[in-house]
Amino acid sequence: MNSLDAFEKRLRDETATVEQEIQLHNQQLEALNQRLEGLRRAAVLLESEQTAIVELLQTGTVNGRTVSLGMPTAPAARQLPTATRFKAAVAPKQVNRSTPSRSKTKTVANARAASHNGLTRVDMVAAVLRRHPRRNVRELIALLDKEYHWKTTESAVTGHLYTRRDKFVHTPADRTTNRPVTWSAK
Repeated sequence: MNSLDAFEKRLRDETATVEQEIQLHNQQLEALNQRLEGLRRAAVLLESEQTAIVELLQTGTVNGRTVSLGMPTAPAARQLPTATRFKAAVAPKQVNRSTPSRSKTKTVANARAASHNGLTRVDMVAAVLRRHPRRNVRELIALLDKEYHWKTTESAVTGHLYTRRDKFVHTPADRTTNRPVTWSAK
């Protein structure tokens, strides 16, 4: 019986050790999941809102430590009024909403105009078409993603192209040879 008692005690001790390790790993997993969520949010912000990133860095924390408020602000963030900067910093918290509100859309559009070192989306499209003329919309989207990391949709790019006839010109589509419309900068 003595060897069975010793074996049972060793088994309980080993079980307790494994349970403690599981709890420790679960805590680490939760911390890593929170960090991953924060990094994903930062990536979304980086793609869409440069001014919001500046605000976030000025008031945020990194690994539990407060970020210095003396960080330099980007020139685009200094030009926007305080109310607009506040809305731009608040808007990314609502990323998972299914339908954005009208005021959020306007704020995002204002912040986008100041992003990418002062380039607007139309300026980015024009620059790509100057370097790569006679491109269809899908090729243009691939080039915009490659050069400016702008992941966009066909309808967004087409909207920019058709509404800015002063900057862009297109060839007519040829349905007999199945050739799509190609765009160039004026």
